[in-house]
Order: sequence, then structure tokens, then C-alpha cells
Amino acid sequence: MIVDHRPRPQGDDFAPLPHGMDERAARPVRAGHVASGDLVIASFGTALGSHRATQWTWPVNSVYVADPRPWDATCTCPDCDAVNSDEGRPLPRYGRVVLFTDDGVCDVWDADDVALVIPAARLPLPAPA
Repeated sequence: MIVDHRPRPQGDDFAPLPHGMDERAARPVRAGHVASGDLVIASFGTALGSHRATQWTWPVNSVYVADPRPWDATCTCPDCDAVNSDEGRPLPRYGRVVLFTDDGVCDVWDADDVALVIPAARLPLPAPA
């Protein structure tokens, strides 16, 4: 495996990592194994026109602290509805998980997809009050 580091994109579409976060602490983890409190910063995917074994990271627009739970196929939020209505998409072997919900909208992942996370244990502790 060859790993290449590229800085996280900045700009209107991508919020920077929270202060004190270091990308070098990030680790690839299957979505089904993301732990509560991990900071999700990117997903992996195959870029169009690349060799099928080449994987690129796709930064999430706003990083978030994971609060994982099993996917509920009866959820009617826009993301779950899109997953339910995508009949051509095969059911993943290990099911689906929700890594985060914001304003009633779920972030649905196939459990065997790979997320790039900064593990909760590697996040800086909050300053004492």
C-alpha cells in the first residue's frame, strides 16, 4: 500500500478541522467499527478513471463526532429516503449504519465502507473550566 498525504481542502465547501486536531492522527476504520466519539473527517472512494485499487479520500464537508447506531430502514429523513429509493444499489453484506444525525437527517454508511477518523482517544482533551 502507498499512502500519500494531501492537506484537507479549505474554502466555502469544507470546514477546517477543529482547533487542536491533527490530520496525522487519522486512521482508516470500517464504518461498522467507528466508535462513539471518533471524529469523522473523510470517506474513501475510487476516483473516476483511476485503477480500481486506487482509493482517494473524500473529505466530509463538516467533520463531526460520531454517534453510531444501526440504520433504521423506516426512517423518513431525506438521506434515509434516498437510500431506500435507490433500488439499483445492492444491500451491503454487513448492513448499514448511521454515524451521525443532525437536524433530523442521518449520515448513512454501508457498514463495510471505510471512514477516515481521528479516534476519540487521540482527540485533545477539553480545557478545564
